[in-house]
Amino acid sequence: MSLISYGERNIGADVGRQADVQTGAQTAAHASLRFLPSELTAKCRSLLESYHALYGYAGLPDMLWHSDARDIIECHRDLTKVFKNGSKSRCAKRANDSFLLIASTIVALEILARDFAGWGRRYPAAKKNAELLIGDALMNSRNWLMDKYLYPPLGIHREFAAALLPSELTPAR
Repeated sequence: MSLISYGERNIGADVGRQADVQTGAQTAAHASLRFLPSELTAKCRSLLESYHALYGYAGLPDMLWHSDARDIIECHRDLTKVFKNGSKSRCAKRANDSFLLIASTIVALEILARDFAGWGRRYPAAKKNAELLIGDALMNSRNWLMDKYLYPPLGIHREFAAALLPSELTPAR
C-alpha cells in the first residue's frame, strides 16, 4: 500500500505527511503547501499519471531535476526530503509515487502562478502564495515543468491541456 492516499485531499498535506512518515520529523511546520486547491492537485496528478502511462516513469527524476523545478525542490524542506527518499527507494512504485507527488505539487504551483486556464483568477490567494514560493526572479525566464508535460517533444497534446480545465469550464462531450 502506498504511503500517500490521493484523491480529494490536499496535496500540501500529503507532502508533509510523506516527509514525516519517511523521516520521522515533527508535523508542526508542514503548512506551507496547504494552500493548493485539492481539485487542481487531483487534476495535475491525473495528468501526470496519464503522461507517464504513455512515456514511462524512467525520465521523471531527470525531468524534475533538469527543469527549474530543482530550485523549488531545493528551497522547500519537505520536497527535498521526499526527493531524497524517492531517490534512495528500492521499490519502484514508492519511488514513482514520491516523484509524482513532487511533480504534481510543482505543476500545480506553476499553473497557479501563471494563471493557466483561469486557476489563478479562481484562487487569487493561492496564486499569491504560489508566486511567492516560486519567486519573482524566476517568473520570466524559467524552464517550466508544466511545459514539459503539456508540450512534449512529439508535439502539443491538447487532451493533456484539457484535463487541467476547472470543472465548471470543462467542455461537454
